[in-house]
Amino acid sequence: MKKMMILWVLLLTVCAMLAGCFNSNEQAPGQTPMPGTIATPGPTAESNVNGMNPAATAVPGTTPGMNSGANGGQNFDWAAQAAAVEARINMFSEIQDCRVVADQGTALVGVKFTSAYQGELTQRIRDMIAGEVMAADNTIQVVAVTAEEQDVNEIFTLADQQRQGTAPADLKQKIDQIARNTTTLR
Repeated sequence: MKKMMILWVLLLTVCAMLAGCFNSNEQAPGQTPMPGTIATPGPTAESNVNGMNPAATAVPGTTPGMNSGANGGQNFDWAAQAAAVEARINMFSEIQDCRVVADQGTALVGVKFTSAYQGELTQRIRDMIAGEVMAADNTIQVVAVTAEEQDVNEIFTLADQQRQGTAPADLKQKIDQIARNTTTLR
């Protein structure tokens, strides 16, 4: 009986050693990081709703991933820096040209599509544009996007006025009017 007990303990010990129970310094199979990499457990706080990292789409002059706006958290100067945001939006394959006008937490974006793009303004495109605008200026709460020709032409005019020094408050009534259009607000 004593020999049987010793055999069972020895057998359990061998099985446990083969299963790796006694070697606590090794990781489970499939969890070993590649040399020179840092393992991350999943999405980080820097991931946005589209699953894109804002650091990859940050506008020059902003703090990547922090959504702090330009100038260390101060208000973003749309008159001086809108062109950088527009350049990022124009990099989308569907977009040929766009303009952004912003005032008091609301940004208005007018887009013109490339001739190769035969679709319409989708929610995916709206979300990508909103992500770029909000990455640039953390004070923006609402991003209204339109591709309606009349509204786009008006936004281009407003953007030019803003860049020439017209105060956003002076453009607010027109910005609000376009932002509330049924074709713009979704």
